[in-house]
Amino acid sequence: MSIISRKELKREFQQHHLISSLSSMRLGFLVTLILFSFFMIFNRIFFPEAPEGQFYNRLWIMVPMLILCIGISYLRPLHKNLNSIYFILNTLLSFGIFIIGYQSDFLEKGYEFFYAWVMLVIIGLFSFFRVRFFDLVVLGLIQVLSYASATLINGTFSTNKFIFFNNLFFVLSIYSIGFLMAYAIRNLSWKNFLHQRALSNNYKKLLKEIEQKNHVEKELKQSEIQYHNTLNSIPDWIYVVDKDLRIVLINSALESEHQRQGYPADTLGKKLTRVYPYMPQSTLDEIRHVFNTGETVVGEQKFFLRDKSIFGETHKVPIFKEDEVVQVMTILRDRSKAKEVEELKLRNAEQKEVMLREIHHRVKNNLAIVISLLNLQLRRNNDPELTRIIQDIEMRIRSMALIHEHLYRSENLDRIPLDKYLQALIQIIITAYHGNAINLTTSLDSIDVTIETALPLGLIVNELLTNSYKYAFPGNLTGKINIELKKTETGMISLMIRDNGVGLPDDFSIHSEKSLGIFIVNLLVEQLDANISVTNHEGACFLIEFRNNIIKDNSIN
Repeated sequence: MSIISRKELKREFQQHHLISSLSSMRLGFLVTLILFSFFMIFNRIFFPEAPEGQFYNRLWIMVPMLILCIGISYLRPLHKNLNSIYFILNTLLSFGIFIIGYQSDFLEKGYEFFYAWVMLVIIGLFSFFRVRFFDLVVLGLIQVLSYASATLINGTFSTNKFIFFNNLFFVLSIYSIGFLMAYAIRNLSWKNFLHQRALSNNYKKLLKEIEQKNHVEKELKQSEIQYHNTLNSIPDWIYVVDKDLRIVLINSALESEHQRQGYPADTLGKKLTRVYPYMPQSTLDEIRHVFNTGETVVGEQKFFLRDKSIFGETHKVPIFKEDEVVQVMTILRDRSKAKEVEELKLRNAEQKEVMLREIHHRVKNNLAIVISLLNLQLRRNNDPELTRIIQDIEMRIRSMALIHEHLYRSENLDRIPLDKYLQALIQIIITAYHGNAINLTTSLDSIDVTIETALPLGLIVNELLTNSYKYAFPGNLTGKINIELKKTETGMISLMIRDNGVGLPDDFSIHSEKSLGIFIVNLLVEQLDANISVTNHEGACFLIEFRNNIIKDNSIN
């Protein structure tokens, strides 16, 4: 215990020692006052002429002293300064001892009662007053010194030293007895105080613990009620089992289903396999897995009830206590209607896919019929210019028909593998110009695009590649054509068609409307929201950069 705290403890003990003794002090003062007053009145009535009675009258100083001590003990505002007040009163009483002794003659009748009265005052000081022990010792010494000083001055010492020392011996003996008695009482009170204080602290702690326990129990009870109410408000079927697979809780929805299906009403405490004898072993294994690992298990299960079958989604959730799985909650949600809707959507999607494939197939066939009609017209035509125009139209139609053929044969109807589509288109164009001595190379990255992107790109490749075959190598010149398709670092897609032929005319412009093919290319580039750049150096080079619509759609979703 620190010095400061010990001082505070001593101060607390002194206040407790004084205040707790007020009732006994008050009783002692009152009894002393009654006995002293009765003794004085008795002698005044029955022995009025006794010479000792004149001496007794001097001792009435005790009466106001006792009355003051009793009165002060009832005044609560003075209790804080009670130690100082009693110290002052006893100091005044010591002064009274000196005055009475100074004015008395040891040869006077009744003088022998003076030192007896002083002894009673000293023993009363140590018996009744519970002021600080140091103050008791000091007050007792002051009273002894007051008595000794008075007997020195009034001539007792000079006249009869035997009487002086004899009386002083008795006074000191009483002081010593009172000192030892007060010391013993104080030590006993100190031990009782520490014991009571410890008991009080323990009692307060116990009350606080009880209050906290009651509060926790109340909150726990409210939490359990809220927990049960929450589970009962959920329409899903819920049951909770312990490690022995005994049911400890079911919610209202499952209880109602039990009643409807004819299951036992009292299921709490019963084994899960007894309540549900046809429960599959896989469900029990999943519950044990949750107990062992603490992991939530999500699954699907089909239930066959008395009047219907249910497709359910199950969640097996661990319930922890002190980092240990003590219970497992199983939540069964009826997803039969949702499953029916999903299956219906799947059937509708399959039907739509079949229809879309059929549509693409028919479009491809219709375009093939158009191409056949153009070929018939081409056979009956002798005009070279009209023949060229019909061939250009036929190639454009073939590029569009090729799109629908890929979609018809593709697993995904919403996207086209651009590299495969362009490779097939290039092969058709090469076949159309198989007489040319031109070496065509391709470098095509695997990229999927939508039909909205693939169709204009096919038309652009058709126009630019056929132009290279027609105009880049006049007079059966040999040369090279290179086609590249790749993804750029910026996320764009670049398509480059380059040849090493004679190059473009000096007055060539991508925005010119003189050439129908270049005009179509320009329109298609704008449709793609793409950028096109033309280089006329050692041949013609067309570079087209555009964004992939599939990436845009995915980022939006």
